[in-house]
Amino acid sequence: MKFIHTSDWHLGHILYNLDRNKEHEAFLHQLCELVSKEKPDALLVSGDVFDSAQPTIPAQRLYNRMMVEIARSNPDTTIVVTAGNHDGASRQELFSELWDEAFNVKFIGKIGHNEDGSVDLDKFIVEIPGKGFVIAVPYIYGENYPESTREGFAPIQDFHQRLLDRVAELNVDGLPVVMMDHLAVASCDITGHDSTKVRLVFEDIDVLGSGYDYLALGHIHKPQTLEATAARYCGSPIPVSFDEDYEHSVSVVTIEKHGDAPEIRTEPVANVMPIWNLPKKAGDIEEVKAAIAAVPAGAVGYARVNIKVKDILPMEQKIEIESLMKEHEGLKLCTVNVVHEGSSSPKALKTYTPDELKQHVDPIQIAKDYYEASHDGESLPEELVDILKGIISEVENNQED
Repeated sequence: MKFIHTSDWHLGHILYNLDRNKEHEAFLHQLCELVSKEKPDALLVSGDVFDSAQPTIPAQRLYNRMMVEIARSNPDTTIVVTAGNHDGASRQELFSELWDEAFNVKFIGKIGHNEDGSVDLDKFIVEIPGKGFVIAVPYIYGENYPESTREGFAPIQDFHQRLLDRVAELNVDGLPVVMMDHLAVASCDITGHDSTKVRLVFEDIDVLGSGYDYLALGHIHKPQTLEATAARYCGSPIPVSFDEDYEHSVSVVTIEKHGDAPEIRTEPVANVMPIWNLPKKAGDIEEVKAAIAAVPAGAVGYARVNIKVKDILPMEQKIEIESLMKEHEGLKLCTVNVVHEGSSSPKALKTYTPDELKQHVDPIQIAKDYYEASHDGESLPEELVDILKGIISEVENNQED
C-alpha cells in the first residue's frame, strides 16, 4: 500500500493579525499535484485540519474547494481525515456521509456507538480493497475513552488494541495496517511548540497497542520518525509560529505487506511566505543590523527581529530596526522579540501524564512550574505561595463541610 501522510494544516490560522489563506492555498495546490504524481492508494490527514473548532468562512471554502479538486483529480485515491484537538469534530462529521458518497472522503471525528450501546469499532476502520487497512483514530480527550474491557489495560490502551484486534480478524490476506492518531507520544521532539502556553499530555507509545505497520501521527509540528518504531509525525506543512524554523513537509510511505517495515520519503513544502528570524538567536543591535542587511533583495515572508537588551529596548533602536526593515518591502515585520541579557532561557512548562494527574499532583508545585516557565525562571514569590495555600485550605475545609 502506498499513501501520503499529512497533518496539522491549521487552515484559518492568523499570525500576528495576518491572514494566511494564500499560504494554505499554495500548499494545497502542491499537495494536489503530489497526489496526482504519486497516485497513492490513500491520502491520510491526521487531524487539525482547521485552526479553530469554528473555522472562518474563507477557511471552510478553501478546504471544500481543494478537497473536491484533489478527489476529482484522483478518483482511485481514498482520502481519510481525522479530527484533531483544534477541530470541531461534530461540525465536520455533519456532512461526512455526503463527502464519502460523492468524493470517497472518509471523515472520522468522534466515538460512535451501536444500537446496543457498544462502541462502533468499524466506524474507525477504513478498508482499502486489496491494498490495506487504515485505523483512523481522531483526537480523544482522556476521559472520553470507553471503559476498558480487559483487566490491566488503561482505557486508551484497551481502545487501540481492540481496534487492532478487529482489523486482525478482517485482514485475512496479510495486507498492510496503518493507524492514525492525533496525540503527543513520550520522547517526541516538540521543538517549536510554546510549552509556556500549551500543556501537552504525553502518552507512552506502548498504550497505542501492537499490530500496526505504520503509525501516522499528528499534533506535533516537527517532522520526525520516532526511534526504533514505525511511528512518524509528518509535521505541519507550514509553520504556525516563528519557533517552527525548520523544513516542513509531507510524507510518502510504501508498505509491501503486513509485517514489513515502511519505506518513508519526505516531500518538502515550498512556503510562499516563509518565516525569517533576524538573527536566528537574539543578538545585540549590531548583530540585528547585520542580519537584516544580509536578507537577499526581493525576499518575501514574515519577519521577527530577535534583539537582546539589558533592561528595555531603547526607542531609537526600535525606530532604527523598523526603518531598516522598510528597505525589504517583501518582508512583513510581525514583532520585535526582546530578550533580556542574563536571563536564562524560558523554562519549559512541566507536563503531566494522565496517571500523574490522577495521583493528585501538588497544585502548589504546578503553580510554581507555571510561574517559572512564564517569568524567565524566577521562583513564585512566597507571598503568592501563602495566598495559594490559604485558598487550597479553604476549599478543602468547604469540601469536608
